Amino acid sequence: MSSNAYNTGFKVFILLLGSYIIITVTPIYLPIIISIILAFILNPMVNFFCNLNFGSTGLQINRSIAVLLSFLCTALFFLIMGTFVLLPIVHEFDRFMMDLPALLERIQYVSINIQQRASMLELPSNINTLIEQAIASAASFSADLVRRILQAFFRFASSIVQLVVVPVLTYYFLRDWHILEDQIIMLFSTEYQSKARKIIEEMAIVISAYIRGQAIISVIIGFIVFSGMYLSGVSYPLVLGLLAVCTETIPIVGPIIGSIPAIMLAYLVSLSLALKVIGFYIIVHQLENHIIVPNIMGQTINLHPVVVIISLLVGFQLFGIVGMMVAVPLTALLRVLIKHSWNTTENAEVKSSIGVSG
Repeated sequence: MSSNAYNTGFKVFILLLGSYIIITVTPIYLPIIISIILAFILNPMVNFFCNLNFGSTGLQINRSIAVLLSFLCTALFFLIMGTFVLLPIVHEFDRFMMDLPALLERIQYVSINIQQRASMLELPSNINTLIEQAIASAASFSADLVRRILQAFFRFASSIVQLVVVPVLTYYFLRDWHILEDQIIMLFSTEYQSKARKIIEEMAIVISAYIRGQAIISVIIGFIVFSGMYLSGVSYPLVLGLLAVCTETIPIVGPIIGSIPAIMLAYLVSLSLALKVIGFYIIVHQLENHIIVPNIMGQTINLHPVVVIISLLVGFQLFGIVGMMVAVPLTALLRVLIKHSWNTTENAEVKSSIGVSG
């Protein structure tokens, strides 16, 4: 057996073994993913501390110390947020959970009342059936959404032991990213290592920008929903704002999912308030789709708003909600690959033309 065939077979074996390990160790994905996200978010702060110069000597902070300083600033930020933002949310969420049985009873009573009024209108039987199904679905969805949030919270709490390793992983990702990058690049042949390094670094910049952009959008939408519900007099505005932040991970339809509990709570007060809330969420939905997401994502990952909207539509058409969630970052990564591939092709054509003319 030749040396090239042996090397190829060994690489295939390593690839299959790595794929098997990735498939079988799914429980460790959560801390790794969280660590990578935190590393991308904190990396600009770490670079900021590393670039600081002290005095005329030009001394700079060691990267390890810069990572620890970033952790300290982040802990201080979360302490302030926990005191002035999270504690009120927790108190309001506790009040919401205590009132939940009574709210569900009121929602059920309102559903029965609407069904009785619909039957009095002598509408066609199929229309009555659609109304009953829609009301039942909305009521069950609101209760199911709360139940899923609680289950997700308890699952998150049960995995706290795994999450203990998140700061450690984040620390090493931030401190030794270039070492890890070099080890990945060494897997390529010498002639492709320079190109691989450029692609990996640019992809890292794109993913980092996307994560920060998604965080900014979530905070903006959450604040808008909280402000709108608070000014409208809807109960539990902090909980609804936090729900909007969570559902923002689902592009386009996120505000729709988060609006259903708000509409149900508003309808328990009055029909006019429910209509106002519906109009408010329609405006939020349009702002998100046509202004906030295209402009913020387009600026952070260097994609035109038209490309962002088209990528969302294509992603939904191919893979539904999951396709919409990954459409924008995949489009940005695809742009990086096409750009480098195009440049490589142009360079090869230039070299070929030079060789022919010579």
